[in-house]
Amino acid sequence: MREKIIIIKIGATGDVVRTTTLLHLYPNANITWITAKKNIAILPFKRPSLKRIVAIEDIETSGILEEYFDFLISLDDDVACASLASKLKAKKIFGSYIQDKKVVYTPDAYEWFDMGLSSRFGKEKADQLKWENKYSFQEILFRMLGKEFNGEEYLIPEDIVSQGKSNVIGIESRAGNRWPTKVWNQYVQLADYLRSIGYTIVFFEERDNIKDYLQDIGNVSLVICGDTLAMHIAIALKIPCVTFFTCTSPVEIYGYNRMEKLVSPYLKDAFYKTDYLPQAVSSIHLEEVLLAIKKLNLRENINK
Repeated sequence: MREKIIIIKIGATGDVVRTTTLLHLYPNANITWITAKKNIAILPFKRPSLKRIVAIEDIETSGILEEYFDFLISLDDDVACASLASKLKAKKIFGSYIQDKKVVYTPDAYEWFDMGLSSRFGKEKADQLKWENKYSFQEILFRMLGKEFNGEEYLIPEDIVSQGKSNVIGIESRAGNRWPTKVWNQYVQLADYLRSIGYTIVFFEERDNIKDYLQDIGNVSLVICGDTLAMHIAIALKIPCVTFFTCTSPVEIYGYNRMEKLVSPYLKDAFYKTDYLPQAVSSIHLEEVLLAIKKLNLRENINK
């Protein structure tokens, strides 16, 4: 009998993508994944163990609440997701749920959730722990589940392929409204220079269908962006990536030896702050980006 596992991972599409590494741990299970409707198209629907993807918007009519599961993995710490976790029927739960009308989490999930918004220590201590953290998300997640992370790759839809020409660079100059400091301020100057030395530059744009956005990224040979969805998609497609870290943790992102991280010297001042800190952005210079591109190109040539 296959183990029945249900995963709740709803928010931030990029965070959903990196969580797909979980599927490597349970290749013989029968997995149901609950996510936001907008994220369904980014999950690896042909993965044998991923039997069902359910939108949280449709949860009441899905029949999920009447089913029984062997293991529930609840990875979001907002009230809605924790409340859903508390409603599901499972022999064992890992992660967040509701107790006494507040979000709590199981002891085996302390390492990650202690650094989050629902931290049992409060926000100040949570931010300190996040700053002091030395491990990637995957290393922490696997360890909490009693496993060892060995570089298992992200998993996205199998019909999205990496086929970029060697001289095409993609730039994602946008970031979510919540994180204005994620947006580097010299993308236009960078693009102009790269064009002048023979590169074709593509600025990614929002698409009606998220799979079209994924394929847009798949059509380039190198991605330059902040800590955004584009970065996670580049990782998933094994495309080299230059990434700016101006207000979020560079340690938390596992680069799979194909990422150059440009970390702002003002990172600590801007760390997970939602107001704009211009010096955190402007302190990363154009020359640093060009050097990072050269390093990635050299690494790619050596690996060929």
